Amino acid sequence: MTPEDTPSMLRRVHVLAHLDDAALSALGASLVWKQVKAGEIVVSHLSSDTQVYFVIEGVFATRLKTAAGRVVSIRQILPGSHFGEIAALANTPRSLAVIAETDGLIAECSQAAFVSLMQQDARLATSIAANLSRIVVQLTERVFELAALEVRFRIYAELLRLAANGETADHGAVVIHGAPTHETIATAVGAQREAVTRELRQLASEGVVRQEKRDLIILKLERLRSLVRQRAGDTTSDAIDWRF
Repeated sequence: MTPEDTPSMLRRVHVLAHLDDAALSALGASLVWKQVKAGEIVVSHLSSDTQVYFVIEGVFATRLKTAAGRVVSIRQILPGSHFGEIAALANTPRSLAVIAETDGLIAECSQAAFVSLMQQDARLATSIAANLSRIVVQLTERVFELAALEVRFRIYAELLRLAANGETADHGAVVIHGAPTHETIATAVGAQREAVTRELRQLASEGVVRQEKRDLIILKLERLRSLVRQRAGDTTSDAIDWRF
């Protein structure tokens, strides 16, 4: 990583994209760049560190584990995102573990540098607040789904969340590249892996989805959305576009 590369690398991060080269270079000088490997724990649950991380490359998962060893997936973090701001802003222990699902590149920012940047840049502060608000809405809806919907519809809702960051293809299809495994989807919706496999096979037989190696293609997005809406009713996520 050279100083000349820093602005272009950091501009990939959504909340930093509006900063000019000088500001990004100054920020970059205070960062610690880290290459991570798939399976590496970046943040441990209840640890007391307060750094914020900007994701340049790679996919990360946030998880909690029960005393009995059951894993619950909370959300997926994609390139261009950031994480760790709750501990930095609230001075709380880490509420989740963050694990690299793939190899990746992250930039570690100290709590002091992050808070100082927010205080200096109202646009950044607003972006951070907006991102946290999105997370609250999404987690609220997941609590509702766990309490009110059968497993089948929780799986459908999770597929819609994944599709929000998918690639639009021909005829309205959406491609989810490097789709989570059936086990990962199961941990996100409070189900067994076998239930996810069964529902995806059923959707495939109906022509709603198709699996191609690690890519999951949703062929009939509106059909999937309609199935969730019929069961759950109208939701905030149904009314807005979560893409950055």
